[in-house]
Amino acid sequence: MLVKRMLLIGVFLGLAVGGWGCAPAIIGVDAGVYHMGKLYGVSGRDLNTVYDATLAAMGELELEVKEKAKDVFSAKVVAKSADGKRIKVRIKPGGEGRTKFSIKVGKTGERRRSEVIYEKIRQNLAMGTSK
Repeated sequence: MLVKRMLLIGVFLGLAVGGWGCAPAIIGVDAGVYHMGKLYGVSGRDLNTVYDATLAAMGELELEVKEKAKDVFSAKVVAKSADGKRIKVRIKPGGEGRTKFSIKVGKTGERRRSEVIYEKIRQNLAMGTSK
């Protein structure tokens, strides 16, 4: 009985620890999911287009861009809100014409703000807005 209980506890601990810090494995194109303090998204557009849509979204939401960087391997945009929250968007090519990106607001993540930023990026991608 004790062996069964210990095995069961081990399985649950393994499942709990296995999920920490990992991005969700499956996200469809033009979709997003919030997990562990970050909103993960996938777009059917290229890295440059997602980067431009992100910069445009930051401007439209009146978020001050503090840092931006881009090359062929990845891009990032770091902004600050009026109340001092740090917003970080990381963008990477995902293969098969897809681009993966993540949005994190603050130190531990804020779901609602992440969703607002994600929606603004999606709107800009749909409209083909670029900066």
